[in-house]
Amino acid sequence: PLFLAVIISAHSVLNMFDRLSSQNAKSRPVSRGGATPYHRRESFIPQANRGKQFKWLIYENNGSYNGWFDWLPIWMRVGYFSPFVIVSLMFFYSAIFWYRPQPLHFEATVYETVISGKEVDYFLGRMPKTAAADLSIFLWGIIVVAHAKMTLGSIGAFPISFTGWSWLLLSSRAGIEFAAWAATTHEFLALGKLLAMIGSSIRLVAITNACVVCTIWNFILFPIIYFFSIPAGEKRRSFLKFNFGFFMTNIHVLNFPMAIINTVYGSQIRLFTFSDLWVAYLVICLYSIVYYFVMDRMGMHFYPIFCPRSAFCVGSIFGVLGLYYYLFLKWNELILLRM
Repeated sequence: PLFLAVIISAHSVLNMFDRLSSQNAKSRPVSRGGATPYHRRESFIPQANRGKQFKWLIYENNGSYNGWFDWLPIWMRVGYFSPFVIVSLMFFYSAIFWYRPQPLHFEATVYETVISGKEVDYFLGRMPKTAAADLSIFLWGIIVVAHAKMTLGSIGAFPISFTGWSWLLLSSRAGIEFAAWAATTHEFLALGKLLAMIGSSIRLVAITNACVVCTIWNFILFPIIYFFSIPAGEKRRSFLKFNFGFFMTNIHVLNFPMAIINTVYGSQIRLFTFSDLWVAYLVICLYSIVYYFVMDRMGMHFYPIFCPRSAFCVGSIFGVLGLYYYLFLKWNELILLRM
């Protein structure tokens, strides 16, 4: 990611230099004395290759995919990234690499509980309530997405949205830890321990992402879209109905209480460590790469407060990182009260 950010920064400077060179050349008299010497050319980039230059926008849509983001000013959709944002991303990506905890450690809580025989609270006398809850969350996550696909027809933007990542993480966490219980119970001990560690590693990011999605969508993004993006009248009423429908209510409201179960509430909870926080920051890092280097090029700007063309985006980036650290501390305080 650091190398990619440097390349993009260098390319932006080259394009700016090329454009200034062209403008200065046009202001000078045109020579009619034959071929133009190399040092007097309008561009240091060979003219035969100008049509093959790298283009940031994948589609010729002025940075608005299917016209969804025409309500945003053009400068927020097209143009160079702010140098402050580029430096901030380089710093963040470098920190992810240099400050990785050594070694990464995640308690295999589900595995250890089964091995020790400490689980005493059973559902219908056969399955621990923690495992039953994880199975229910996992299946419900699949049902919600399948229902949306059948009723809405297309959910193409959902998998690449931060909300989609959040829903995938909370559903996967539950499914993996249920699988860990099942494998350990049937004496596939090595597999059970591995699955328990993987599920344990995404507990913090699952609950924190769900909290952030629930809060930011309902109290920041939804009001902005409702009052500034959707015209008053039938379209606004339809959007309001859609927002409080089955799919949106699940992924933006019920996601938070679902993520709490067996992460900060339940009989198999554990304190989070800096390894968990590093995983949470790694997920943010990966999503930022998708958002800034794929979605931005497609003209998809789901989160205007993270516009890379504004220097104020730096505040948003480090604000989110600080929020994740703050929630990391608060979740541990809550867990200590229940242990």
